[in-house]
Amino acid sequence: MTAVQPHMVDAHGAAASELAGKRLLILGGGLWQVEYVRRSRQLGLETWVTDWSPSAVARCEADHFEPIDLKDRDATLALAERAKVDGVFTAADIGVPTAAHVAARLGLPGASPELAALATNKFAMRERCMALGIACPRYCLVRSVADGCAAVRAESLPVIVKPVDSCSSRGVRWVDRPSSLAQALEDALAASLSGQALVEQFLVGTEGSIEAIVQDGQATVLGICDKTKSPLPDRYDLELRYPGTYAAPVQRGLEALAQRIATGFNVRDGILHIEFIVLRGTGDVLLIEFAIRGCGSKVVTHLMPPLTGVDVVGVLLRQALGLRSPVSPRPVVHGALHFLMFPHGRVAAVHGVAEALAVPGVIDVCVERQPGEHIHAVHDGRSRPGYVLVRGRDRDEVKRVLRAVRRCIRLDYDDASGVAPLELPA
Repeated sequence: MTAVQPHMVDAHGAAASELAGKRLLILGGGLWQVEYVRRSRQLGLETWVTDWSPSAVARCEADHFEPIDLKDRDATLALAERAKVDGVFTAADIGVPTAAHVAARLGLPGASPELAALATNKFAMRERCMALGIACPRYCLVRSVADGCAAVRAESLPVIVKPVDSCSSRGVRWVDRPSSLAQALEDALAASLSGQALVEQFLVGTEGSIEAIVQDGQATVLGICDKTKSPLPDRYDLELRYPGTYAAPVQRGLEALAQRIATGFNVRDGILHIEFIVLRGTGDVLLIEFAIRGCGSKVVTHLMPPLTGVDVVGVLLRQALGLRSPVSPRPVVHGALHFLMFPHGRVAAVHGVAEALAVPGVIDVCVERQPGEHIHAVHDGRSRPGYVLVRGRDRDEVKRVLRAVRRCIRLDYDDASGVAPLELPA
């Protein structure tokens, strides 16, 4: 259902002999991790891949595969010791603490356990931001539905309720009335690994995200987007557009934010995915959260390289082995990640993916639901049924490419109806 674009030539001139024979442990074998495994092998690395699912899609791309849950630090460390790996890498939030644990125990390059904990716990992140003077929404930590209901007064509504340690907007809800609060808290607490949630101030403005590579503590911004979000009460992304349309002072503030995070959280190497909001009326920038892995849905692996000219995957894999690469992005070409949304139902057939891939400007198209599978109501990022990555000379051309893709794709349902993707509001 998806086609992967040919790899960029290794623009950093990394000779295969420099990496040949080194062993890299990659935590996560899902769809978004496949490109890291493929590139590792192309660079001459011996790959060891782990995933909770024995049928992970990257399994057949790896030299070695072990069905190990990414949260299982002891089993992952034992594998790393047995395989005598030279580096450990993950592009999955849930694998970040485990990768840091393995790197620290074996003296390998990577994020420290302290940084991993801060980057995967939104409450700890907020507390550090407060100490650093990085502006964030107001927040409070809750450990039970009763605590949350007691903490929120009617005049405080609306608020955002979210798990402290989840991703892809799972368990995140907008609440505007007291009668909805208890259920939102229950859902957020259930989605949290630690059984904790944040209740945050709801802010109105333009949301976006930053991708930045960090080397030796210096952040280089690759791209800054603006977003279309889902209708409330859910808070997942529907479209990311690069470059974002921000006034020059806001743009400078966003670039400075990436460096403030790198410095304040002691990020020495790796990639930062930073989510923010620019407040309506004032133009103030507030941090929503950040991660020490790149944006998912192939933004880092497939969209950033053609938009910026930077071999992002190559840079990150080399960093995982303690090596450096020059990072000099060109001015960002226009592009977008657009999520394909369809009505609910049991899919009978998918049409038009090959035609969509042939549209000039299309980088990748994927409809993740196979015939026989159901498309259910979407409430978070993990349940979106498909996406398309495109590029163009300007925003208007990007919109034209997306319209052409939507005309190509059609799903047949078991009731024999043929349905094209839903159009986003202009």
